Amino acid sequence: MSSLFSDTVESAPRFSAMSNPDSAIAEPSSLMANLPLGYVMRSFTTFKQLQIDTSNILKVLQDNEENGNQYLVLLGLSKRGIERLENQRLYGLDYRFQWEGTVGLIKVVPSHAHDATTDQVTRTIDEYLLAMGIRSVDRKWAMTTTYKPTASKGKQADQCFIPPCRRASPGQPVGWPTFVIETGVSESLPRLREDAQWWFNNSGGEVRMVLVISIKQTKVEFELWQLAPPNSPHLLTRVYIDSLRRRHLPPLIQQATGIQQMYSHHEVDVTSSGVAGAPRVDNAPMVLPFEALYNRPPRVTEGDLVLSDQDFKDFVDTIL
Repeated sequence: MSSLFSDTVESAPRFSAMSNPDSAIAEPSSLMANLPLGYVMRSFTTFKQLQIDTSNILKVLQDNEENGNQYLVLLGLSKRGIERLENQRLYGLDYRFQWEGTVGLIKVVPSHAHDATTDQVTRTIDEYLLAMGIRSVDRKWAMTTTYKPTASKGKQADQCFIPPCRRASPGQPVGWPTFVIETGVSESLPRLREDAQWWFNNSGGEVRMVLVISIKQTKVEFELWQLAPPNSPHLLTRVYIDSLRRRHLPPLIQQATGIQQMYSHHEVDVTSSGVAGAPRVDNAPMVLPFEALYNRPPRVTEGDLVLSDQDFKDFVDTIL
């Protein structure tokens, strides 16, 4: 890790199977779990100092071809400080924010390419929905809206989809998204899976799918995470997970945190071929069930979204 930082922290996975996407994850999410090696920890002093610390993380990432740590743990945050960070008040810096109590976690976005990848996924999904005759008013993305399951914690995603039945209305707050995207550098993959667990845990299973996108210069990995049915065996075997993968629709019911088991339903890898614009795509297509996305069965002109080889090439157009 660069000498720009003195307070970097070594991190080890709390759950050995996290590096294996074929394994289920049953432990509740944790703010401090599965951070990458060399993550930075600071006690909050001033926003001027925080601007310096986060800018240093960005510089190290950019100097190392967007590899390395993108996280800063911030201790001793006040309510006012949390509100300011929630409203994107670090000038010239793109980031995502999460907090619990007085501890904050900032994920620095290393480049436009990361946002462009997430954005292209949303645009492609919108194109499929438009082709089904779904109006733009019924295709709403909440971007980095902060979700607060309690007064003491909250989190921003890179992107999330809100079906019409969960929109805010007079006297009613916005509901949980059905589909969430979490994007980061390749070293952040275990932490991104932790983020997926956060959405399932804190929504009580109202979030149906989380797409994790792990980016490096030569390869982009896509993992679609879902919850296993509540009547699943306590320990999910690979054979059982394979049986779940043959049916695309996740459970459409609430599940308490204590019984949740999250598993990787589908993975697609997009790898550089050495020729710009012509990457290799492995394990496409990926299916996003319409009913999980909209929280209702599809009508005559509607159906599951099938993300093709070409779609995945389009997703990584600014990287590979």
